[in-house]
Amino acid sequence: MASFGILARCVLATVGFSVIFTANAFAQQAATPPPGETAEVERVIVTGSLIPTAEEVGPNPVFAINRDLINKSGGGSTTEQLLQRQPVMNGATIPVQNNATSQGGPAGTAALALRGLDPGASLVLIDHRRVAPFPGSANSGYGFVDLTTIPITTVQSIDILKDGASTTYGSDAVAGVVNFNLYKDYRGVQVTVGYGNTLDKDAAEYRGDILFGVGDDKTSITGDMFYYKHHDMFNRDRGNSLAPPFSSSNAVPWNLQLQTEAVLHPFDVNGNPAPAPVLPPDVIGLDKFFGTPPNNANGLVPAADYIFHHSPPRAPFSILPGFNFNVYAGSYPKQERWGGYTAFEHKICDDQLRIFGDFYYVDAKTHDELAPIATGNFETPGSPVLFVSPNHPFPGGVPP
Repeated sequence: MASFGILARCVLATVGFSVIFTANAFAQQAATPPPGETAEVERVIVTGSLIPTAEEVGPNPVFAINRDLINKSGGGSTTEQLLQRQPVMNGATIPVQNNATSQGGPAGTAALALRGLDPGASLVLIDHRRVAPFPGSANSGYGFVDLTTIPITTVQSIDILKDGASTTYGSDAVAGVVNFNLYKDYRGVQVTVGYGNTLDKDAAEYRGDILFGVGDDKTSITGDMFYYKHHDMFNRDRGNSLAPPFSSSNAVPWNLQLQTEAVLHPFDVNGNPAPAPVLPPDVIGLDKFFGTPPNNANGLVPAADYIFHHSPPRAPFSILPGFNFNVYAGSYPKQERWGGYTAFEHKICDDQLRIFGDFYYVDAKTHDELAPIATGNFETPGSPVLFVSPNHPFPGGVPP
């Protein structure tokens, strides 16, 4: 009996230990972290589905710039300066070419190019309608809309379609579409005046704009008048562009290679013998010598004012200067623009019937000036050379 009692106590102790151990292990597995805050999603758009979205959301990625963003952007005082800051624009083609050399297109104009394509692949609309293109073309030969003719003060918003829309608009919208929405229901009067100039030389810029509008709930009349003028600049107006790395051996109106015998026995315009000129000392005794017009001649200097030397222009130890094209080449063209637009709208039977119309007019002038074309230098094979007989009269003037 004593032995049985001891065994029973051992079994009970073993069973009790196992139950306690198992209960502790189960309590550790059942512990869970406290619930956290959940984020609420206001809107979920599934691409490629037929789930309807909001009415104002279209199928194409349209980037809208309203008037508030335009005022806060600090993007400049012109339409092209504002668009030039947009990532989808190709900044290299806005403007096409404001430099008077016109190497990249018509001078004094500005075009836009979406996604790095040519300006001819980007469609520009005003109030969702096509407008007359600039009477010229970009490098590719396609026409474009001149952004300088759209004053930024008249723009209420800009819609930029960043993807191609050739299926809707045609081949001129391969890169995208930009639509300018002008004011249609403006109330009040806004006057904008601007002036700017440089400290060195005169590169003055004048701008003025008057935006006005009147109306009520049924009738609205809005109009705008603007004026812009910018003086021209030349390469000679700035020290860094006054002289090129090297001057040309050509000249304007032309280089001269003269026979000494013909110079000593000249003829006048009527073919009669004329007094012999005084030759420079360093060419006396030579069969021939050279002459070139002085700098800043611009093709108007007579032969008597030429610089003569026994060596051709730019030859070693020659005093004849090379021709500096930068003295006559323009750096920024002279521009003048004026114009305006007006729009009206009248509602009949509330919004059931509307009568509307608009008129837009711009007059733009640009003066582009390049250096005159030079003649050959007598040294380059194939250069054009004009031979004039010493006995040939020059009716109407004295050569050259």
